[in-house]
Amino acid sequence: MAKKTDQQTLKLIEEVKKRKADIAKSQKPCWKTNCTFTFIEGDLGKSTNIKVEKDLVKLIGFASFLKSRADNYAGVAKELAVEDAPEFAWNGFSVADWIDDLKTRIAQIQIETKKSKLEKLENRLDKIISPDLRAEMELAAIADELD
Repeated sequence: MAKKTDQQTLKLIEEVKKRKADIAKSQKPCWKTNCTFTFIEGDLGKSTNIKVEKDLVKLIGFASFLKSRADNYAGVAKELAVEDAPEFAWNGFSVADWIDDLKTRIAQIQIETKKSKLEKLENRLDKIISPDLRAEMELAAIADELD
């Protein structure tokens, strides 16, 4: 019975390691804006650094605000019959760039949540590893280091 549990535990440990490696690969963002968002163009006094903002509601609100402004801009340009109107920008960056950066930040937040969950799973798995399996794992780790 213990062997079956050990096999299951090993599979789960490998899955946790795989997921942690996937997360590590995706944590090197390439920002397109200065990441300093404000609702009042040019007013950096009440700005938010999206690189550190953790509130998803705020981040979604920033994207909504930008999309709304861009849509209104396009509608007014059309109504005024402005041909080849300049692209709408917010604080010097395109809406597409802002949206990309907001998506990146949201992905980072979700990754942090996933990492936390994986750490908890790892701790739980560590508690159920049998002494025999723990010895096998340690021997395998030593063998890897000697290679």
